[in-house]
Amino acid sequence: MLERIVAWDNKILRKLAAKHTPALNRVLVLVTRSGNNGYIWFALSIPLLLINKYRMTGLTLIFAMVISALAGEVTIKHIVGRVRPCSRDFEKDLLIKHPAHYSFPSGHTSSSFAVVMVMFFMLPALFTPVLIYACLMGFSRMYVLVHYPTDVLAGVVLGTICGTVAVFVSPYIPFFSF
Repeated sequence: MLERIVAWDNKILRKLAAKHTPALNRVLVLVTRSGNNGYIWFALSIPLLLINKYRMTGLTLIFAMVISALAGEVTIKHIVGRVRPCSRDFEKDLLIKHPAHYSFPSGHTSSSFAVVMVMFFMLPALFTPVLIYACLMGFSRMYVLVHYPTDVLAGVVLGTICGTVAVFVSPYIPFFSF
């Protein structure tokens, strides 16, 4: 079973590598870089933090990203230890600097979907654009060949869980109610 999943992962990445074009490369490298260290999502949280009506949403958004990073980057990546596809078969096609850490799950995707869930529950007006960008973020991680499709799918699941947990736990954190 695991061999079939790995073969499926590699087949999809080979197809994506064959579809690289200069225009797509520019756009998707920009998208993927916007997710480095959660920059795009922290940029979204700043105006929310500054507007009293949305402060709780901004705090919950940051909380969701922290939970996602602790679960994915600090814990799961080091337990699983999956080598990135660009370290195996796709080094020549790499469009960005080789990431230093393991591959599974995709941190860019998990933080993005943590934000999606916060928006779903707390600020539905932004849910659709955030969901679209989060999907684009996950796709970009495969396109630039630093994540397997299953890394991205795991990031979606992890982020969805972390964002949902953050929404339901944050009202009970005294600091959040200032």
